[in-house]
Amino acid sequence: MSLLPVPVIAAVIPARMAASRYPGKPLLDIQGLPMIEHVRRRVVLCKRFSEVIVATCDKEIADAVGNFDGKVIMTSSKHTMATDRVAEATQHIDCTHVVNVQGDEVLILPKDLECMVEAIKDDPDGRYWNATALIESTDELTDTAVVKCVVSKSEMVLYCARDFSHLKLQQDFEPVRKILGVLAFSREGLMAYTQLPRTPIETSQSIDQSRVLEHDLPLQGVRISAGYLGINNKREEQSVRRILESDSRQKSILYQTLTCD
Repeated sequence: MSLLPVPVIAAVIPARMAASRYPGKPLLDIQGLPMIEHVRRRVVLCKRFSEVIVATCDKEIADAVGNFDGKVIMTSSKHTMATDRVAEATQHIDCTHVVNVQGDEVLILPKDLECMVEAIKDDPDGRYWNATALIESTDELTDTAVVKCVVSKSEMVLYCARDFSHLKLQQDFEPVRKILGVLAFSREGLMAYTQLPRTPIETSQSIDQSRVLEHDLPLQGVRISAGYLGINNKREEQSVRRILESDSRQKSILYQTLTCD
């Protein structure tokens, strides 16, 4: 039986202007709102978090979120990985667990965030979780903007990389999944993460999750309904804008996002 208290789960959204693949993207205007505010509002719509906080080192982002009365924690500009920024912010939050929703996950569905919350509540003694989704096309295997992973039969994440073109997979792409910028940690697991040395694959691929895996720590995959694009480059930005106009689920959430306080 778990000795942990009832989980108190906060959401932290890390964002910085100096993103390596697309500088300045948190403030991209998408139908009148900066991208970071779209993400924050979608997380708020989940209604399962004790707090929703943007963690940033940039005044421009803090001001943009503050203009909509969003909560912000300022963090160091020295962090190279988003999870380290989340860990610093979490030191100022009263919670047992944290869900890290990357600031470019502009199409994340609130119901899929509920899956992460339920995974934590099902195993509050766990330390690390990551949202995964099915591969939809062969092109995604070679798209280095899309992080992929290999999962075990129990959906444990075994390995992460950006290019899986060397694999000759069947039509269902098993056992490869897309791995999304939605990670969850116990508070203790998150603080332990920051004490681990950076690892070779983490550094070469710029994938936070690899630090967990390369240190032999279990990372539980959590299957969500859809692996929508984040925005890592201008091509993905244009694709996201088209999806917001054409996808029925996204149009519904977009309306709620634009009209919620």
